[in-house]
Amino acid sequence: MTLADYLQARGLTAAEFARRIGRSRSTVARWCTGQRHPDAAAMRAIMDETQGAVMPNDFFSTAT
Repeated sequence: MTLADYLQARGLTAAEFARRIGRSRSTVARWCTGQRHPDAAAMRAIMDETQGAVMPNDFFSTAT
């Protein structure tokens, strides 16, 4: 599940999710659009906050 899909499914904004994991809204928005990828510490926070619903592989396209 992508982070954007997770936020939409739970009715969360990027700002609310950012507050929960201690990051900025703009950073979370960039992750959602694929402009940036989270670093290792941020990925751990995302996995913890989403209880594993969003995993590192979810940030990388598998399309060929």
